[in-house]
Amino acid sequence: MNGSIRNLVIGGTMLLALGGCAVGTPYQRPDVPMPAQWDQTAVTATATAGNISSVWWQQFGSAELDQLMVQALAANHDLAGAVIRIRQARATAGIVDAARLPSAGVSAGGSQSRGDQNGNTTSSQSSQVAVTVAYELDLWGGKGAASEAARASLDATVYDKEALALVLQAEVATNYFQALALKDRLVIAQKNLDAAHEVLRLVELRYKSGANTGLEVSQQRTAVLSLEAQIPQLQQDLRTTLTALAVLLGQAPQNFTIRGESLAGLRVPVIAPYQPAALLERRPDIRKAEAQLAAANANVSVARAALYPSVNLSLSAVAGGVLTSGSSFVTSLAASLAQSIFDGGRLRGQVELSQARKEEVVQQYLQSVLTGLKEVQDNLGATATTGARQVLLQQAAVEAQEAYRIANVKHEAGANDLLELLDSQRTRLSAEDNAIQAALARLNASAGLYKSLGGGWSGETRDRR
Repeated sequence: MNGSIRNLVIGGTMLLALGGCAVGTPYQRPDVPMPAQWDQTAVTATATAGNISSVWWQQFGSAELDQLMVQALAANHDLAGAVIRIRQARATAGIVDAARLPSAGVSAGGSQSRGDQNGNTTSSQSSQVAVTVAYELDLWGGKGAASEAARASLDATVYDKEALALVLQAEVATNYFQALALKDRLVIAQKNLDAAHEVLRLVELRYKSGANTGLEVSQQRTAVLSLEAQIPQLQQDLRTTLTALAVLLGQAPQNFTIRGESLAGLRVPVIAPYQPAALLERRPDIRKAEAQLAAANANVSVARAALYPSVNLSLSAVAGGVLTSGSSFVTSLAASLAQSIFDGGRLRGQVELSQARKEEVVQQYLQSVLTGLKEVQDNLGATATTGARQVLLQQAAVEAQEAYRIANVKHEAGANDLLELLDSQRTRLSAEDNAIQAALARLNASAGLYKSLGGGWSGETRDRR
């Protein structure tokens, strides 16, 4: 090895030793003040935190809902797009990692010539094979930081997919509950309409016998028409809910239906909330925001490293005469250094831009934490209030049914006028309808609480498909 090559090797070794001089700062999670516990006035479940199953919707006790969830997770197009974005991010990370490795190439060539300028017959052949290896030293940690940013971005796409899956699960559950509630409300509306028709029949009979006036007939006909007018709107709402559910399942909405007929067969689960700090690990949207912050932090290091010189090493070996009897072998090692002298502030501007982007993402992360805390607290309160409200409205519905029964008996006996019966009739319909909507609100609050707590997903067991 001659002196120049030896010096290059020594110099390259020294430069490699400097590779640990990274100019960036390690990522640290921002300090987020977290409450010690949830507002206990809103917590009705036990205070002990328990694991939430990854199939949390099974707690509602509906085999059909289980089937719908399986279909949605397998066929929803938005979720499929999120999986594809993970593949894209993984490929990008692989490309960035590859830039940290040496590049190598091989080339071969040959030539043959005959004759000379005097007309003599001569021939010559030449051939050679060349191998070149090039490597850019990562002196300032820029390439390592780029790989770190790419991996963090990959994590963000994984968390985004999990967050989307959680939203999808909640939407499937709430649309299913809504469809069942609308079926219940249609049954109630039809039952009250049938009863109103029966009252109208009796009023018309009494009118023909002279016991009632034409005013009472018109009043009851008005009541019947008002009840009939409610049914088409409920039917339209049901169709709209079913088409929305079909789209979530990745199906064409035409002719889609469900087997379930009532909310009555569903259970309302008791959910034990995790401690507030657990949201930082459990909610995929918060983990996504943190991964984006880690990527932004690494990109600052990439921008800072670009301010410093870059050093490239290249090694080449050329073998000549490989196709002839003679051969030669030549090697060379070279190093080059490049440094921007004047760029009009472009590189420093890139550092400032990366730093500002990081500061923006910090605010986004902090906002995502606050949003998560709010959603859990709101849903804890909703599960408590909707449960109490449902009990009261169910009792009110029972009393309204009894009041209607008594008013109907008294009217048939001629002991009260039609207005009292009409009033009890309207009260009965309103009370029964309100009871169903209260049951729906309680189920939706439970699904919302599962979603706000992060469902059954945990960052420790994420699936990077």
